[in-house]
Amino acid sequence: MKKIAFISDYFIADGTGGAELTTEAIMNFGKQRGFDVGAIHCAKLDKDKVEFNKDSHHFIVCNFFQLQDEVKLYMAKNCSYSIVEYDYKICKHRSLELHQLIEGTPCDCEQQLHGKINSAFYGYAERVWFMSEKQKDIIVNKVTALKEEKCSVLSSVFSDGDLRFISSIKDNEKNDKYLILDSVSPVKPSASAVEYAKANNLEYELFSNLPYHELLIKMSTSKGLIFLPLASDTCPRLVMEAKMLGCETILNEHVQHKDEAWFDTMSSCYEHMNTRADAFWSYYE
Repeated sequence: MKKIAFISDYFIADGTGGAELTTEAIMNFGKQRGFDVGAIHCAKLDKDKVEFNKDSHHFIVCNFFQLQDEVKLYMAKNCSYSIVEYDYKICKHRSLELHQLIEGTPCDCEQQLHGKINSAFYGYAERVWFMSEKQKDIIVNKVTALKEEKCSVLSSVFSDGDLRFISSIKDNEKNDKYLILDSVSPVKPSASAVEYAKANNLEYELFSNLPYHELLIKMSTSKGLIFLPLASDTCPRLVMEAKMLGCETILNEHVQHKDEAWFDTMSSCYEHMNTRADAFWSYYE
């Protein structure tokens, strides 16, 4: 049985963000296919632990903001590993636009020590999985050590149970409200979406911190979703959930998967989501 160790800053027990939901779904599909799947927090991983497991495990590294540079460099030289890239960890702010906002200059992290170490980490990976075509193109352009043939676009991954639940409520009767994520984040503020709704005389409702299935039910009874981030969002699950629940989606260019062919219709979105786990695990079989 092939041993796979997932390495991440956080897992589903730590919070139900989009990255954690996708990582959990990938891990569970791996277990179903007979892989021996384990999980290690970045903050608890050191070079000795990696060395002890390097000959028996393939490592799959997800969000790695807390991973020590020493561990990255050791893995690059000595280990078999892949990366699932959810954002832009080539940048110390994990966002090129946020870098510009904070620093006042375009992101040049790939030329700094942090970026050079992460560039090597990408470059030596056996496979790098991205969330969208646009994200992949931006990172490949910045990371010259990363070759196109080592890259695949995965997108978010949903569990079979979540897909069944979403499908079971997608035909719920809908009201006239558009949902807006209530956020003061510098890259996902609600203000621009609220302004859009008011300017277009759209009835809207702000939401935040709902349990996952409660959120899905609320979306299933809402007319649409307005999501206008101010920085690149590689493949937001919220938007995909809205599409599969039959909501109208009002988006901007920062939603990086919105123009990919699979996202065109509700049915094509379901079809795509049903292939994601196989696209990932068939590579390792």
